[in-house]
Amino acid sequence: MKRILALTLAVLMLAMCFVACGKTEDPNTDDKNETVEPDYKSALELINKIFTGYNATATEETMLYVVGGNMFNFETCNPEGPAEFVSLADTDYNENLGIAVEDVAKIEGAASMHNMMNANMFTSYVIKVKADADIDALATALKTNILARQWICGAPDKLVIAKAPGNYLIVTWGVSVDGGIVNPYTESFATVVPGSSIVVTETIA
Repeated sequence: MKRILALTLAVLMLAMCFVACGKTEDPNTDDKNETVEPDYKSALELINKIFTGYNATATEETMLYVVGGNMFNFETCNPEGPAEFVSLADTDYNENLGIAVEDVAKIEGAASMHNMMNANMFTSYVIKVKADADIDALATALKTNILARQWICGAPDKLVIAKAPGNYLIVTWGVSVDGGIVNPYTESFATVVPGSSIVVTETIA
């Protein structure tokens, strides 16, 4: 009887070992690779989150003082912060945001903000990319189009594009030297928007 009991226990222990082995974690998997569930549901919610999060820790010198929305559509502009980008024509996207007309169909929503005095000093916008569009290809197309622009009334010196969970792109250009805020602003994405990653950093000549 004791021999049968001992044999039964041995079989059970062996079975437990196989179960434990089956649950061994993949050493190439970690928490950083987990999908981050966004707490925003639109481009406007995301840009407001960035705007509020950044200003919460900014100094008076680095604070964002912006107007939001489409500068050609005054009825929908916000004089005190970001606003949804409501276009009157597809060309508005290129004029305001550097999104080529052929790429407008790849997005399903946008929200923006610009420096109150000069949009070339600071512009930032968020676009929701359609699920069937290639977000990386779109980021590259935006970079190419923006870097090819002819700047009037002062020129920005830096372009930064970041991806955010939920199929969003955050596009920012402006001045990064002599009091410019592009660097601290884009550096804030890591804490304000968990799971975001900067995919383009370019000097604008």
